[in-house]
Amino acid sequence: MPRPRPPARPAPAQPPSRRGVIGAALLAALTAGTAAGCGTAASRDPDGPLTLWSALRGTDTLVAEWNARNPEDPVVFDMVTSGLAGGNAKLSNAAQAGNAPDIVSLVDADLPSFAIDGVCADLTGLVPPRLRTALGPQAWTNGEIDGRIYGIPLDLGPMLLVYREDILDAHGIEVPTTWDAYHQAARKLRRDARGVRLGTFHPNAYNVLAAHAMQSGGQWFRTSEDAWTVDFLDDPTLRVAAYWQRLIDEDLLMVAPGSSQEWMSALAGGRVASHLVGPWGLAALSRTVPDTAGRWRAAPLPQWDPGRPVVGTDGVSVHVVTADSNRKERAMRFLEWLTTAPEAITARLSSGTSSLFPAAPALVEPASRQFEPDFYAGQDLYGLVTGQARLLRTGWTWGPRMQATATSLHHGLARLRYGTTITDALRAAEAETLPDMRSLGLSVRTA
Repeated sequence: MPRPRPPARPAPAQPPSRRGVIGAALLAALTAGTAAGCGTAASRDPDGPLTLWSALRGTDTLVAEWNARNPEDPVVFDMVTSGLAGGNAKLSNAAQAGNAPDIVSLVDADLPSFAIDGVCADLTGLVPPRLRTALGPQAWTNGEIDGRIYGIPLDLGPMLLVYREDILDAHGIEVPTTWDAYHQAARKLRRDARGVRLGTFHPNAYNVLAAHAMQSGGQWFRTSEDAWTVDFLDDPTLRVAAYWQRLIDEDLLMVAPGSSQEWMSALAGGRVASHLVGPWGLAALSRTVPDTAGRWRAAPLPQWDPGRPVVGTDGVSVHVVTADSNRKERAMRFLEWLTTAPEAITARLSSGTSSLFPAAPALVEPASRQFEPDFYAGQDLYGLVTGQARLLRTGWTWGPRMQATATSLHHGLARLRYGTTITDALRAAEAETLPDMRSLGLSVRTA
C-alpha cells in the first residue's frame, strides 16, 4: 500500500549536478520508504500535538514551559538515550515504519546520515531570515549540507583547555597558549611531577581528533558539483596526527578511553592536569570529579598560529523536522522559540546541571545565570566561551555515515598501544569509509 504523503511544497530548482552529491541516495531512500507501509506521520491529525524526541538535558522543563505558554499548540516529549544504539536506532526504525516524531534532536555529526536517508526534511524554505540572523554563520555550519538546511542549530561548541590551576602553579607551568607551549609544558610536568601527565589522548573520541583537524585547517569530507571527496590524510590532519603521536611516543600523555573508570580515577587523583573539551563538558567535568571543586579553570584552546586564531567544535546539537511530519510549519515555530527565546534557555538550564552554550548571542546572558561556576572558582566561563565562539571554524562537513567512520577510526586508535599510529588509524578509516559511502549510491572520490 503506498504511503500517503503531504502535498509537496514547491522547492527552488536545483542544478542537475546535485544528484551526484546527495540526491541519488536520498531518492533511493525515499523510494524504499514508499514501499515500507502505510501508517505514516502524514496520516496523523495535522492539528494534533507536536511530538519531540530528545536526549538533551532540560528538554522536559523546556517543553513544560512551552506548553504553559501555548496550551493551544502542545508538544509531547519523549526522552531517548543518546548514541548509535539509542535514539539513533529508534529514529531509524520509526522512520522505516512510518511513525517518526515531528522533531528530533541529533548530534551534528549524525545529521548527514539522516538527511541522506530521507529522514530529515529540507527546511531551507521554512527558515525565516530573522532566525538565520539570530543564530549566525558558525551555527549554521552545523545544520547545512550542500548549501541546504536540514537542522536547526541549538548550541556552539568551541574547544577549550580546562586545567588544574593548583598543579600547574605548583610546578611553575604557565597555561599554554600555543601547541608548542603545550608540548613543552607536558615535558616539564612529566619530568617534575612523577606519575602526572598534562593531558589525555582518548582513542574513543573521534570528535576531539576531528576538532583538532578543523582547527588546523583539515577537511575530511567535501561536497562538490557531482561528488563527495574524502581525505583523512590532508596536510593539516597529518600535522595534527604527527603532533599527538609525538606526545604519545614521548610518554607525555595518558592514553585512556574518555569516560572510562581509569581516566576518571586519574582526574580525581590529580594524575591528569588538563582536559580538552567543548562548553558542554564544563558541567560534565564538575559532575565527574566533584571533590576537586575550586581547583579547575578554563582557558582558550592553544593555537598553531596565535596571529590567526581559530578553534574547532566539539559536539553540538541540532533539531530536525522529519520528512513525514505534516506539521512542519508548527514545528518550525516551536524550534524558533526553542533556539531564540530567553525563557526557553532559562527553562532548559533551570536545573543548573548543564553548561550548554546557546548559538543565539541574545541567549548567552540568560544561560550564564543558570550555571553555577563554583567548581571553577567563580570564573566567567560564558564570557570566555563567547570570545572563543567567534573563532569557530566554518565550512566543516561531516560524512554521510559518520558513526560507521567513527567506529573504524576508534578501532584503529585502540591499537595505539600495540604499535599502530594515529596516521595508520586515519588511513584505515578512510579506506573503510569509501565503500560504505558508495553503497549509498553516492559518487565518491579521494583527494
